[in-house]
Amino acid sequence: MQDPSKQPSQEELALKRALEHPKRLEIFGYLTQEGGADEAELVAALDLTALRARYHLTVLQDAHLVVRMEGVDRGKTTSSYLAASAA
Repeated sequence: MQDPSKQPSQEELALKRALEHPKRLEIFGYLTQEGGADEAELVAALDLTALRARYHLTVLQDAHLVVRMEGVDRGKTTSSYLAASAA
């Protein structure tokens, strides 16, 4: 029987899941290098569909590697994403 104290925490599991996919590593690297991006920029730069970009960004957010920033530009709500280390 395994020692429960050696079981990975939910945070560790989320981090492992986030880092085990090459596209998520690519997204995180892009956000780190560029200082952030919106979803449309990620879709264009990394050859993703909008749905895939949102999915991977959500996994990265759940692992606290990416932060979503919201703002208003000309009356329209905008969202951009930053690597958590840059936030």
